[in-house]
Amino acid sequence: MSEIHADHFGRQYPSKYSPEEYKYMPATSTLFAFVGGVFASLSSVGAKLAVVSGEETASASVSMAVQQALSGASAGTVAVVSRALLVAFVGACNFLMWLFFTKALRYGDSTARVMMVQTVSNFAATALLGVRLFGDALSLRWWCGASLIAVGLVFLQTEEKAVGYVSEASDGSTETQTDKLDTKKTS
Repeated sequence: MSEIHADHFGRQYPSKYSPEEYKYMPATSTLFAFVGGVFASLSSVGAKLAVVSGEETASASVSMAVQQALSGASAGTVAVVSRALLVAFVGACNFLMWLFFTKALRYGDSTARVMMVQTVSNFAATALLGVRLFGDALSLRWWCGASLIAVGLVFLQTEEKAVGYVSEASDGSTETQTDKLDTKKTS
């Protein structure tokens, strides 16, 4: 029977105990998670702009820019091109959000921590952009809900879970190793 080595899992699933090519970088992970949250927020703002119509909205600014670029185009053409640009913007923001989220997971030590930073930055950016672009009012209910979500994410992040690896030696005994680097040998 072949022996299973713990470092095989370290190469496949990098963590702070992995080889040097998989360095654990908490500051980089936090930055990537924050940027991913901002792109998630921009994606939702772009989607709202794509479906909201009116002369006093930010989508009117996009329509005016398209109308100037396509001088002489009909109103229908301007509307279609404006919405297509906004849909492309939503797609690009979603792509960038997932890119930065996976980078944050790659360099982080905790999925929960990455999710917490990304969610909080998404909420904050969405709130700021909603107030600035759409004139949204943030009610007490919104603040209570956002606070409860943030508290729940903090609880989720502080929960400590041990990740274990089992390897089998040639003599039939097994060895269990957790992320706390303690080793137990059983037969």
